[in-house]
Amino acid sequence: MWEFKEPKYGDQIRVNRGYYYHHGIYEDDNHVYQFAAPQGSEIAPENALIISTTLEEFLKGGVVEVRSYLDEELKNKRSPEEIISYAKSKLGTGLGTYNLITNNCEHFSNMCAFGKASSNQVEDVLKMLFGGRF
Repeated sequence: MWEFKEPKYGDQIRVNRGYYYHHGIYEDDNHVYQFAAPQGSEIAPENALIISTTLEEFLKGGVVEVRSYLDEELKNKRSPEEIISYAKSKLGTGLGTYNLITNNCEHFSNMCAFGKASSNQVEDVLKMLFGGRF
């Protein structure tokens, strides 16, 4: 579940980009960690790295949404300090080649928060296309 509210240290955040949501990890207004291509090379996914930007740059005029967790998810969620530490440790790395289905910004965000890469938006599309048989 996602809420429109002010993010806090270690929160998973996202912004609607029209056809998809872009995900990141919030440290403060000057540090949002995300898996994205640096400015000037956005069209080339092979250039995607873990980068830090300001919240304003991350949002690009959009509205921030903050993830809230189910009780079951909270059992596996890392502490805010662990989330930020993991995100910072990956700065400048590519985590492998960016791939919309298997290695995207939501995979990175969930890896930071849970230690496991996953993408709900990809899973939802695959379920819609293949009826849950993927």
